[in-house]
Order: sequence, then C-alpha cells, then structure tokens
Amino acid sequence: MPRIIRMPRPDVVPAGTKRREFLEEMFLLYRASGSPALREIEEWIRANDELKGSASTETIRRILRGHVPPRWHTVEAIALAFYAMSNMKPDAERYPDSMGDPFTNMDATRRAWAEAIEEDPDATGPQPRRQARNEDPWAQPATSGFDDEPPF
Repeated sequence: MPRIIRMPRPDVVPAGTKRREFLEEMFLLYRASGSPALREIEEWIRANDELKGSASTETIRRILRGHVPPRWHTVEAIALAFYAMSNMKPDAERYPDSMGDPFTNMDATRRAWAEAIEEDPDATGPQPRRQARNEDPWAQPATSGFDDEPPF
C-alpha cells in the first residue's frame, strides 16, 4: 500500500516563505483529492493528452517535499489531476464572498507558484548586508613607525 506523503516540517521548508505558501497550496489540493498514490496522479496526467505539461512520480514527490518546479505547465498538470480527483473545481471562485474581481482556485495555485519561483530558495528572512572588504592596500593603516605627514 502506498504511503501518504506528509507536509514537510517548517525547519525543512521555512514558515513565512513563499515556498511554504506554495507547498501549503499543493497540500490543500493533495488532501482534497484524498491523498492519492503518486502513480495514480501520474497515470491521470498521462491519460489526458490535452495537458501542456507532464509530471513523473518523482516530480510530484519533489513538489510535495517542498521543491518548486520552474515550469507552470508541470504544476498545472498536477493541480488539474488533484482537482479531477476531488470535489473542487479549478474555475470555481476561491473566495465567493469577496467584492473584487473573481479569483479562481487555479488563480490561487498559479499565484502561489509564481511567487515561490521568484523567491530566493535559500532565503529564510531578511539577511544583513555584507560589509565590503577594503582591498586597497594604501587604505590600510600604517604598520611602521613612520608618519606620512610633513614635520611642519
């Protein structure tokens, strides 16, 4: 029996990052679809020739482990498989009570992916700026007892 993949801990994919938000979006869909076996997801994608992307079981596993693929069509194919296996619809409004423009489930998935690929994968938060090293040998303090200033 295939094992259910669990969401990585926050020390693996840090909380508060765009990668974590993308991971949470994918797990929302994965859980809504009943946590299917990776082979089942891959077979659904292969059976739908009209999809622009594809994904192997290893690609699906890597995404659910916190990696963000560089191509939208890969994410879209996996998300559509999840939608097909769940009672969620990709074109349904994510927030039906909102007063703004319609924002669909697939819009939310695409936004999470787009923000995640723009984020530095090693960034866990604001990093202090590095101090530039002064490589000018003449700018170093004098190490001898002589002074460069004239005696007057």
